[in-house]
Amino acid sequence: MRFLFHSASLLLAAVGSLLPAAVYAAPYKTEHLEAELISENNTLSRSGENWVGLRIAPEAGWHVYWRNPGDSGRATSLSWTLPADVKASDILWPYPERESLGGIVNYGYATETVLPVTLTVPASWPAGSPLPIHAKASWLVCKDLCIPGSAEFDLTLPVAATAAADERWRAAFADARARLPQPAPANWKAVFDVENHATSKEFSLAVTGTNITAVGNIAFFPYQNDLINHSSPSRKVSDTQQELRITRTLSDYFVSPPAEVEGVLVVRDGDAVKAWEIHAQPGKVTPVPLSAASSEATAPASGAAVNIWAVLIFAVLGGLILNLMPCVFPVLSIKAISLIEARGTSARKQRAHALAYTFGVLATFSGLAGMLLLLRGSGSAVGWGFQLQQPAFVGALVYLFFAMGLSLSGVVEFGTRLMGVGQSLATGGDYRSSFFTGVLAVAVASPCTAPFMGTALGYALSQPAYVALSVFLALGLGLALPFLLIGFNPRLGKLLPRPGAWMQTFKQVMAFPLYLTAVWLLWVLGGLTDRDGMAVALLGLTLIAFGLWLWNRPGIIATTLKFAAIAASVLLLASPQIRAASTATAAVNVKAAYEPWSETRLSELRSEGRTVFVNFTADWCITCKVNEHSTLASETVRKAFANQNVVWLEGDWTRSDPKITKLLEQFGRSGVPLYLVYAKGGEPQVLPQILTPELVLKALKAS
Repeated sequence: MRFLFHSASLLLAAVGSLLPAAVYAAPYKTEHLEAELISENNTLSRSGENWVGLRIAPEAGWHVYWRNPGDSGRATSLSWTLPADVKASDILWPYPERESLGGIVNYGYATETVLPVTLTVPASWPAGSPLPIHAKASWLVCKDLCIPGSAEFDLTLPVAATAAADERWRAAFADARARLPQPAPANWKAVFDVENHATSKEFSLAVTGTNITAVGNIAFFPYQNDLINHSSPSRKVSDTQQELRITRTLSDYFVSPPAEVEGVLVVRDGDAVKAWEIHAQPGKVTPVPLSAASSEATAPASGAAVNIWAVLIFAVLGGLILNLMPCVFPVLSIKAISLIEARGTSARKQRAHALAYTFGVLATFSGLAGMLLLLRGSGSAVGWGFQLQQPAFVGALVYLFFAMGLSLSGVVEFGTRLMGVGQSLATGGDYRSSFFTGVLAVAVASPCTAPFMGTALGYALSQPAYVALSVFLALGLGLALPFLLIGFNPRLGKLLPRPGAWMQTFKQVMAFPLYLTAVWLLWVLGGLTDRDGMAVALLGLTLIAFGLWLWNRPGIIATTLKFAAIAASVLLLASPQIRAASTATAAVNVKAAYEPWSETRLSELRSEGRTVFVNFTADWCITCKVNEHSTLASETVRKAFANQNVVWLEGDWTRSDPKITKLLEQFGRSGVPLYLVYAKGGEPQVLPQILTPELVLKALKAS
């Protein structure tokens, strides 16, 4: 993803250099920025350094870039036309702020800033003679889109024996100098180490010296752009008051360790900020453990920090809304049968069954969270719904839903086993059935990402394990909340209809959503494998049906055949047709409506200034399919795409794709759907997870 932003930045730089540059003595004003060449003094001195600078003031919400712009952008530049022997230094960069868009992190300035330069006037310059200064400035100002700009400035100042201060700019230059990084104390020693192999790609920095640590935030801004992944969490630790260690993930563009790492170490303690210039030499540094990771990669970040309580509330709301998603309905219909049958039982039993169901939900969410965090910690690129990228798991779910459908249809009764999740709570008294209903609800809920849920999951996966687990448990609580409330509030239970003979018919009707779910999962399996994989699964379903038909028949032959059929169906899940397909790369089915997404293709289209709509989807994502059929396939959206020459790119995450997983992380998502609009090749606009034609048309109008 950063490659795309680098490419776009280079294009914008080229475009900016071709823009006509007017000559200004007064401030240069655009819609989103004001720039001006200023001097600290009204006169220039031959006896010392003279401070001039570019005053640059972005509009609120916009920013310009530091010398290392981060994941994207372009540094502001100054080129000079000066009389002979008059020398201008490079820009002296104040320490930057951190700017974020989705998962993209940039370094720059969002408020009025002076980028100072020192001028040296030769002693031979006649006193009292005017000295003309001409400078061309180029910049990139960005918000959710980026606009390149440039202007030329003229200043003419007299040369005098002593400088005379310009009171208008005294404070501005004083502030700029206060934000310049100072040389590190002589007793500080900085060492860096790089681990660049299959299991670890990390950069670590250690700074030792007297009073190196401080209460507050500490950040390191490297001068080298392709050293670290700027959006990666920063792991910081102070073992003693004499040492500070920082570990970051290496950049995707990292090639080899430099001979020296230079950058700015910024320490913020309340309102007090100190910036030190660091020159680190190669050496041995122990990486900071993953448990020390933080979501804030820098100290002086612009924007508010994420509130953990707000994220937990979002998680509960997301889990609650998940009950309304079509992928969860078949299991909830089974639970609804149980609730109706339980009406009239003791309040204690109803509460116990509600708690058993809730515990099943929470235990499964915890298990999924642990597996996901463990896999990600080992370097695997996985996200929410990762288990449905495994053909064998999908095949097992096909079997399970088909068998439960046969049970509700009356073909077989399973008693109190796992398949008996629909058994009456009133007569069975088996809390295992309620527990496994909760397990199954989570297993089939994972293809869905409800509103609020995406934000919570994206945040959780960037946090330490205990925070991530808290978010997953909050999601589980939201999913279980309706049945938990009914179990503990008898008045709500009275709203349910009374059990009776109609329940038998209702059970049989509820079998058909389970059959439909099995069909959908079979279709997902076909997308993960091929026709041979689907054929193997259908053969397994036939064996399941045969085994269940024999389930309650007496005799050694019937018993042998039914277990043999069930065992054979399970063994089929390990067949080459399914095992091999889990790692094979299937041919991309390119439809006329869209092209397959790739970073290269997106970069090409953006460089051409085309408007691009990107749809990240998966066959097992119900929300994705609803959006595609109700919104993206609508005549209104298709006409808008055609009229505005919009290119539709589609990224398929049905199988695990590390590139798509990484991009989702950059936009704070752990799963699909994700919809992006690049208006005329600009910065991406993220659309909501639930689409309407109006939302898409509004995003396109911004282009």
